[in-house]
Amino acid sequence: MISDENKVYKEMIQKGLDQRGEIGRVVREILTRTNLKNVFFVGCGGSLAVMTPCQYLFETFSTMPTYIYNAGEFVERKPIQFTKDSLLVVSSYSGKTPETVVAANLAKEIGAISIGFTGVADSPLGKAVDYVFANHANTGVTDSKIVVLYQILLNILKGTKSFDRYDDFVNAMDLLPEELVSVKLASVNAAEKFAKENKDEKYFMVLGAGACWGAAYSYAICILEEMQWIIAQPVHAGEYFHGPFEIVTENTNLLILKGEDDSRPVVQRAEDFSKKYSKKVTIIDSKDYELKEIPENLRGFFSPLVLSAVLDVFSQNIAREREHPLSTRRYMGVVEY
Repeated sequence: MISDENKVYKEMIQKGLDQRGEIGRVVREILTRTNLKNVFFVGCGGSLAVMTPCQYLFETFSTMPTYIYNAGEFVERKPIQFTKDSLLVVSSYSGKTPETVVAANLAKEIGAISIGFTGVADSPLGKAVDYVFANHANTGVTDSKIVVLYQILLNILKGTKSFDRYDDFVNAMDLLPEELVSVKLASVNAAEKFAKENKDEKYFMVLGAGACWGAAYSYAICILEEMQWIIAQPVHAGEYFHGPFEIVTENTNLLILKGEDDSRPVVQRAEDFSKKYSKKVTIIDSKDYELKEIPENLRGFFSPLVLSAVLDVFSQNIAREREHPLSTRRYMGVVEY
């Protein structure tokens, strides 16, 4: 039987999908208002990491330049490529991240159009952007973001070029609420085992690449460090052999996130090496989880969603084993910074 938490999770994914009509209307309006030249993805922490699969999707099908920036750096640098013909896609789940709100206001100053994703539309970010999409979620925040952001990008692709994959993508996405709940259920045993074996670990190296690099980055800094106070180093699998692998010993704890996009061989190389020299290697591979009826040639784009669903179960289990709630903070939202 599906748990109450998974029911809420399923509803949140569906809520994101249900915004498709409004997303299509907004994107059509944007494309009539501007001669779109490039897209900027801007955010912080998990809201920045979630932009990685979005950039991967867009760069696979479009020659239009895309850029990803931490919001603070974006505001200070004011990239010369960011003009009135740019689209700013900005995300802050709380809607209150100061530098992200400033980024949206910068777009207004130069006449660029902005789309914001936030939990609640009536937030500082929601008020600062031209168009806002809200999807408050008690669980599955990352997944609901990707669902909304993918639809925005698919509509841009549909409106700016001859894009014949739109229907394939949205038809597959409609299967996600059911499929991702099944993924979460299938990951329970692995998550429980991981939590029991690693509850006392003091350090993790988290590897990923391609569409799933953001998942590795955010799991290291947002879950293990922010929410569990465990030192964690996010390492791009392609950069692993240019420094980080030198500190690997048989006791180095490695968490390797493996998707089905074109970067898979890069991650495989890192996995092969790691298994030779460390006895503490955990692999989370999206390929191990069934996605019924979703075409094989689209699975790579949905790998970040699969990994996010699995990692959510891993997070809940390790927090429980360590008796350290995911909501506990020492500084964030507690002191001035």
